[in-house]
Amino acid sequence: MSILRLDEPGDHQVSVPILCVITRFGLQSARFLLPTYRDYRHVMRDLETSHIPGFLRSAFIVENPTTCYSVSLWSSWDDIPHFGTEVPYHVDAARRIFGRVRLSANNRPEIWSTKWQLASVSNNLNWDDFDLRGLIMGMSR
Repeated sequence: MSILRLDEPGDHQVSVPILCVITRFGLQSARFLLPTYRDYRHVMRDLETSHIPGFLRSAFIVENPTTCYSVSLWSSWDDIPHFGTEVPYHVDAARRIFGRVRLSANNRPEIWSTKWQLASVSNNLNWDDFDLRGLIMGMSR
């Protein structure tokens, strides 16, 4: 068994249960971007104070004035459903977002979500005070 070295340059395969959840929002208008970001911040405050196990970190990403993403990292598949049920503001924000997203040609809301399991990382895992390198190393032992 080789020793995992995440401080060396290059791509490093990892075998850990860390997941990335990406949700894309196609908004009807740029005027909905700020309220959507405010809802995201409120949901994150509630999530952080609710101490849902498995939540690691999150970011809000703007692609353009009418498209944004929520990206979150989790340490377990099993913990993600608790987010939807134990963070009440998430339910309120989810209801509101459907009035903000545009509809596709087949009348479906332009919102989708995917879940990805971490398979590899680079050596530069800096993200403010979040120690992803240490977390991966701890899970790999």
